[in-house]
Amino acid sequence: MNDSDRAFLEELRRDFLAEAEEHLQTIGAGLLELEQAGTPPAKTVEVVFRAAHSLKGAAHAVQLPEVASLCQALESVFAEMKRERLQLKPGDHDLLQRAVDGLAALITTGRADEALPLTSLLAELARRGQSCPGDIRPGQPLSAGPLSSAPDSLSSMKAPVGPVSSGGATSEEAAPDLSLPDDGGGRARSAPSDGSARGGLGETIRIAPAKVDALLLQAEEMIGIKLALDERLGELQEARAFLADWMRHWQRGPMLLGQTKAARAESPLLEEGLVNLKGLAERLGATERALLDDRRTAEGLLKGLLDGARNVLMLPSSALLQGFPRLVRDLGRELGKEVNLVLSGGDVEMDKRILEGMKDPLIHLLRNAVDHGIETPQERERAGKPRRGRLFLSVSTVEGNQVEIVLADDGKGMDGGSLRREALQKGVLSVDEAASLDEAASLALIFRSGFSTSGIITDISGRGLGMAIVQEGAESLGGKVSVRSEKGRGTTFRITLPLTLATFRGVLVKEWGRLFVIPTAKVERVTRVDRDRIGRVEQRETITLGEAPLALVRLGQALELVQPEKAESRHLCLVVLHSGGQSVAFAVDRVVSEQEVLLKPLGRQLLRVRNVAGATVLGSGEVVPVLNVRDLLRSVEIGSSGTPLSSEGRKEERRPSVLLAEDSITSRTLLKNILGAAGYDVDVAADGQEAWEMLGQKNYDLVVSDVEMPRMNGFNLTARIRSESRRPEIPVVLVTSLESRQDRERGVDVGADAYIVKSSFDQGNLLDVMKRLL
Repeated sequence: MNDSDRAFLEELRRDFLAEAEEHLQTIGAGLLELEQAGTPPAKTVEVVFRAAHSLKGAAHAVQLPEVASLCQALESVFAEMKRERLQLKPGDHDLLQRAVDGLAALITTGRADEALPLTSLLAELARRGQSCPGDIRPGQPLSAGPLSSAPDSLSSMKAPVGPVSSGGATSEEAAPDLSLPDDGGGRARSAPSDGSARGGLGETIRIAPAKVDALLLQAEEMIGIKLALDERLGELQEARAFLADWMRHWQRGPMLLGQTKAARAESPLLEEGLVNLKGLAERLGATERALLDDRRTAEGLLKGLLDGARNVLMLPSSALLQGFPRLVRDLGRELGKEVNLVLSGGDVEMDKRILEGMKDPLIHLLRNAVDHGIETPQERERAGKPRRGRLFLSVSTVEGNQVEIVLADDGKGMDGGSLRREALQKGVLSVDEAASLDEAASLALIFRSGFSTSGIITDISGRGLGMAIVQEGAESLGGKVSVRSEKGRGTTFRITLPLTLATFRGVLVKEWGRLFVIPTAKVERVTRVDRDRIGRVEQRETITLGEAPLALVRLGQALELVQPEKAESRHLCLVVLHSGGQSVAFAVDRVVSEQEVLLKPLGRQLLRVRNVAGATVLGSGEVVPVLNVRDLLRSVEIGSSGTPLSSEGRKEERRPSVLLAEDSITSRTLLKNILGAAGYDVDVAADGQEAWEMLGQKNYDLVVSDVEMPRMNGFNLTARIRSESRRPEIPVVLVTSLESRQDRERGVDVGADAYIVKSSFDQGNLLDVMKRLL
């Protein structure tokens, strides 16, 4: 293969990746429908069959025989289902899903480790419906038309420059009609209905997202030019005002000296100077008017350019939603629950950056809904509900430029009173604070970092971080999240977001000689008060602006700036900020203005800076930090505890002691090194019995134990600690290879605080859990 053919093949394979993703999504969604339906819908079987066939042909075209072979095996299974000769069993659905995962891994990484075994298993499945077994033999050359034996030279293939969607067909079944309409579920068709999109001159083109992002970034950079133009216009207006004022003084000068008009006429230089200044003022006025006209024109053009660039980045929300049914299905299987996810609004278009930003928060919501919200089939039957729980995830547009994402479940719901009691037990709230909360504020407690209703920490839930991540993710995109729940009836989360990530309005403030920008959406009010109005509540400065007192904090102190030495004025300029149901008044030196702001990230070296969301460039060229309001309020909340930072440092000086019970020498050495490097004093025990004896001789801060050990296993050790030890409250973390739902439930029953599965072991995960428990 010469260099030209090799380059063309690489180009085809890049197109193939995008096409393969669409086909895999179609097959995955169709398999979920087939699993949930009692009788396989013929239309769905047809959709997955065609997608597998098209993917097989495309794989042949780009010389990926392992992919084509696995697709052939899938296609044969679907063909037998089309003929109604094959009925899938529960285990068959798992096999087909594994095949889709294997295809995805094979396409993206090129690793064919599982391809051959999966092909063999699928072949056995297809043979169940065949009258003549042996139609598929792994490793046998596939016959799929002219493209099945792709030539080394691709010179004859250079006519179609777009992605190849299917292989050459030799029969009616091997080359189905590709004009299948959309099935109504928002899924992409398996192939275009005509050939226009496959050539290079169709109505659509395929372009790398990075190029579109770069285009939008360049368009947004022009906002800085507009701001600079505003700055220059302001300077011009100041110069005109200064000139006019100077001319008035100059004209009055001779009069003050008693000179008459005739006398001034005898001073030609003075008169000529006044005429020249007047002409200069007129020219400056004309220049100002022209610049104002140019500014209006440029502003209109810039708005059109930005809107056009942002529209290019608009994607249907189905791009975000399509992977969630599989997630819910797998999680339900893992937890022993039956759950259906109903999606709607997949055609609503949103900014690609918002879709990407909401992926993790929505995954957290779905996992919490399945884990905490939906009951087991037995519990649902006792409550008079259907065995299968239901989740509803919808996307809709509201108020023109807003989009609303709603996730609702028909599970057990939440009770505000229970959440308040849980918060009191964990020290999240004081008694007075808990008494003042209404039902809505009580439900909002779940968004506080570190708050969780789970009785045990697992790889699914219990760390108290998921809901805080949801709220932070929504707010970072300019949105907000709310929750409503009814005990026994279910819970509804409502997330409101902008359709596009546009520039935002920001309040420019000056504090201790520095400028900062605060997003206007987080500013509740700006006011000026007399210092005499400052009060104190629980050794904390407060200010009353309305009914309830607000915490009062100097912005410079919250940002840990060095306070300059200067006389304090009698009045305070306050900016009241709110986030997550909390409001705080920040004192600043001066509120400068409100203006349009383009947020720029800090770069890879500064991915996460406390209290700072990014930076912006003013029209003057000065770089100014944009503050993260959520971080600011969290800093105030931490500071309100009254514990100085130095005391936290002293607390960390003593290394916590950990007892590690593990019978495997390799695992014991690995875990001891991990914990020792993290700052723990570690003693080791070879089994549960030795660990129990060591607990009687020394006080430990935490126990980390395997489950399967000789003499006394981890479950029995935990139960004995809870019932017979001198310190029954000591935290216990079980790290084990047992990952079934029954084993997790047994861990809860014996009183373990955390249950970490070794198959998905992450040392950062273990250290995070231990830090939370200590």
